[in-house]
Amino acid sequence: NTLIERILRLQRQLIQRNEKIDFLEEHNGQLIGEMKKKSKLLQYYILKEETGALATESMDKNKAYISKRGGGIMSSLYNSSSTDDTMTLERSLEINNKLHAILEDTLLKNMTLKVCFGKISIFNSNSLFFKLNE
Repeated sequence: NTLIERILRLQRQLIQRNEKIDFLEEHNGQLIGEMKKKSKLLQYYILKEETGALATESMDKNKAYISKRGGGIMSSLYNSSSTDDTMTLERSLEINNKLHAILEDTLLKNMTLKVCFGKISIFNSNSLFFKLNE
């Protein structure tokens, strides 16, 4: 008799835990959906605010003015032809290598931030799971 009661009690506990797991999985799915919506919204605002990547018309006019004036390394870049006597192949390669190093550093930082963001979102999901599980 006590064995049957114990089996029934364990079955009830199993049913309760399964219901709780189902609830938590559904809730987790909802939270992930909300997080995806918010990350899309953040990406939209970040892209909207990131004006450094987009050149305005006044910047283009300034570049044209500099290239017509014929001054310096940047003028050579805007004209696509050398207007500066100091711009040699070696100097061009040196500038290219420095820009390449800056690009690699920026990409590495972006990847690191992406990994950190992923870890934070997983941590937040897990901490919520454990709070609900208590």
